[in-house]
Amino acid sequence: MSRGVIPLRRPSVFKRIFFLARPYWLLLLFSLLLSLVASLFSGSVAWLVKPVLDHIFLEKNYRYLDILPLIVIGIFSLRGLSAFFQAYLMRLAALRFVNDLRYRLYQKILRLPLKEVSAETSGRLVSRVINDTTALEPVLGDMFRTLMLEGLTVITLVAVALYRRFDLALLALTVFPAVAIGARKLGTKARKARKLGQQEIAEVTHQVTESLQGLREVKVYLQEDFLVGRFRQKLEGYLRYLLRVTKYREGARLLVDLMTGLGGALVFTYGGHLVIRGAITPGDFFSVLTAILMIFSPLRRISRAYTGLYDASAALERVEEVLAYPEEKGGPKKASAPQEGLVFDHVYFRYREGEDFVLQDVNLKIPAGQVVALVGPSGAGKSTLVSLIPRFYDPSRGKILLDGTDLREFELGSLRALIGIVSQDIVLFNATVYENIAFGNPKASREEVIAAARLAYAHEFIEQLPQGYDTVLGHKGFNLSGGQRQRLAIARAILKNPPILILDEATSHLDAVSEQKVQKALERLMRGRTTIVIAHRLST
Repeated sequence: MSRGVIPLRRPSVFKRIFFLARPYWLLLLFSLLLSLVASLFSGSVAWLVKPVLDHIFLEKNYRYLDILPLIVIGIFSLRGLSAFFQAYLMRLAALRFVNDLRYRLYQKILRLPLKEVSAETSGRLVSRVINDTTALEPVLGDMFRTLMLEGLTVITLVAVALYRRFDLALLALTVFPAVAIGARKLGTKARKARKLGQQEIAEVTHQVTESLQGLREVKVYLQEDFLVGRFRQKLEGYLRYLLRVTKYREGARLLVDLMTGLGGALVFTYGGHLVIRGAITPGDFFSVLTAILMIFSPLRRISRAYTGLYDASAALERVEEVLAYPEEKGGPKKASAPQEGLVFDHVYFRYREGEDFVLQDVNLKIPAGQVVALVGPSGAGKSTLVSLIPRFYDPSRGKILLDGTDLREFELGSLRALIGIVSQDIVLFNATVYENIAFGNPKASREEVIAAARLAYAHEFIEQLPQGYDTVLGHKGFNLSGGQRQRLAIARAILKNPPILILDEATSHLDAVSEQKVQKALERLMRGRTTIVIAHRLST
């Protein structure tokens, strides 16, 4: 696919995710407030160390020991409740975020020009909708939650430590820059490894999709072992990238553990000398020590979340890439049924820049209400030519006119509403027979759907299906014969009742009996319509 325009200096991953998460700001705000409450209760634990040690034990005010357990239980209970509701709200925001993002991606893909979609494989597009968005789910649900909750906890504990003894706390905090710099570098490496891993899993998804679509060919050419071997190689490649991500994540955790030991050692050494000299009380010393040691546990989680956030940014880039693609565009005019007809005026077309032209200087007039046949061998460009009429593609040069107006000046919806297509490659959806026919006109009544099926000579075999019109066809309708699938496609076109009809090798793969039935249905469908028939031979 062609790339969307992406600036050289992109906003940080935090800003980009918050931009996408704007619809959930209220949930995020309540989560932030609950994080603040939970962090205050965490800080109160370190704060209580001094009064407990100095006033209860050293000054022997043992009467307070009766209420101390209740205070501790209250602090941890309230902190736990705050953290619980904060996690629930963040999880709710994360699930909605991912669902809405998948909806936007699916909507975007359906509105992309066919030229762009054709340049990408279905497996890779599925990977972006499913795998990449799944990789983003922990961002709000876990990583942002950790950064909010543990970040505020660190700030609270630092404030307690600085208040108790400024120089002692400052000494311990000298290890913080090493943690921040190390986490950033490891996060960048994790992001690069994750991006390569996402590309690898997209290839895995593509191979599974491709193998299922071509399963008959795989079996008849005995290629199971070859494909299994190639699939194994792709999985091993994905595994290697995941191990790299794990190495960088756990490296960040190891860095925090090392700095925790160093920070604690500094507090013990310097703080112990201050207590011996009488510069601070044991309560001050242990209050600062408790705060510092409590800091490093959330700091470890923050470092891990920060690395994971950069890891997830690789998936975010792939999602943003799809969202940045330009959508199909039409003009301001409403298209109506042809009165004069269609005209191809010096039309040239090629699929990509630099390739040879598939169509060269095509001049053709298709009168309204008439049948025009395009006959020629495979690869002559017949299907390409008719795909320009509904603007699946636009001419590279020249123009196509409907009643004297360039097709690009019409609204896409109004133009395509005029066109019905019956091709050799019938697409039936994993839905009921009724829903597949009604795809041509979702507003049609059941009686109209059945009438269209009768006109297409499909009603008789539909009635013989297990649930009649309510029978689920399965993937691509493979439980029907070629002639039956073709007649359902004709019924769908009849129901749409388009003034312009395109028949692209509609009977090329049918046996003689099925072809006769389909030909009768097509004759009914073609009456009074501007029809373009594509065939390999005149007899068709």
